[in-house]
Amino acid sequence: MNFSNSKMGSSIAMALVFLLLLLLPFGDLLEASGMETFKAQQLGDILKNCVIIIYGILMIRRLGFVRISGLKNTIPKYPILLIVPLYFALLGPLWYFYFGYEFHNIAAADVIILLLAMLGVGISEEVIFRGLILPNLLKGSSAEQPMLIPIVLAALLFGVLHFLNLFNADAQFPTVIAQVIYATFFGIAFGIILLRSKSLLALGVLHGIINFFNSLDDLPGAVEPAKMQEYAIHEAVFSVLVVIPFLWYALRQLPSIKRQDVLSQIDSDQLV
Repeated sequence: MNFSNSKMGSSIAMALVFLLLLLLPFGDLLEASGMETFKAQQLGDILKNCVIIIYGILMIRRLGFVRISGLKNTIPKYPILLIVPLYFALLGPLWYFYFGYEFHNIAAADVIILLLAMLGVGISEEVIFRGLILPNLLKGSSAEQPMLIPIVLAALLFGVLHFLNLFNADAQFPTVIAQVIYATFFGIAFGIILLRSKSLLALGVLHGIINFFNSLDDLPGAVEPAKMQEYAIHEAVFSVLVVIPFLWYALRQLPSIKRQDVLSQIDSDQLV
């Protein structure tokens, strides 16, 4: 099977710009000004993701990907496609309840800040990887190449970036591998859903909601049971297993996506 793509180089460059923008030191500057660590880092992330979103939107408009990315559509064409993956949002609280996490001492303000930060992450990642990079790879794919190939390539770029989590102080290699696999599967499914639902904003909000409900243990005052360290590998395996039904569901939507219909939306609204 031919995986070559004439736009792979420029797509990698787009992903590298995304990485560089993630290095913007807003959080550190806010913390240095006296703001407490959690608020500083989360607000810093919000600012970074605003910059990333602006960059992504400008590139989407410049390259003529407005229609194919669903940038202007706030309501998805097939809402059910975005309702099904909400089970990911339910799994987070169920996981916390099952293992006995405690959230008695968390502050409402911190919850709101975390929600905004996670929405920023979800929207920025969708803008870059599904709104910009995926259309770019679709444009660079050959006529005989299956639609799935550029979708997988965009998802692989998204997944491989998670290897950077190895630089975290508490990183475990099996856990990071699971994150890469999870993110890649997730990226494939979301790529297909974007092409069917045609709403980038709705997909970004969904991504953010899923992130939020699976990041509640990051809140100040949240207490993680000591035994959780023993379940790190189990958690990694579980995260991969739970995404498989969603991937299967998304792949079943692929035959409904017609290559010519998708490609006809590229460049038809290009700004020059």
